Amino acid sequence: MASLVDYVLRHTERGECNCGRCLDRGDKPDPDGHTVDLGFFKVAANPLDGGEHNYMQLGGWIGDQGLAMQYMGLGVLLGVFKLLSPSMLGITSDDPMFMQMIGAGFLSIIQFTK
Repeated sequence: MASLVDYVLRHTERGECNCGRCLDRGDKPDPDGHTVDLGFFKVAANPLDGGEHNYMQLGGWIGDQGLAMQYMGLGVLLGVFKLLSPSMLGITSDDPMFMQMIGAGFLSIIQFTK
């Protein structure tokens, strides 16, 4: 039972989705897959849900996109996340396309799974 409790605590957060794209605050309808209203409280997935999360989504969760990028970097340094960026496609930071892609949200993390 302890492993089930640990799994639930690691993969959810109590409250509404804070992905930054949702307009599901309060009584507005929740998009599918973001928040579940359980009556007593709402539940949303967190960045350790195994999905991909970009800096804009994490910025909505944390409250600041710069801090979200720092969070991403820390997670990569600690071996928790894999960074997904234009570099994966061989696009270097001196290529103008690099910043265009990042500006469009192509700077994401995904949790390493063991």
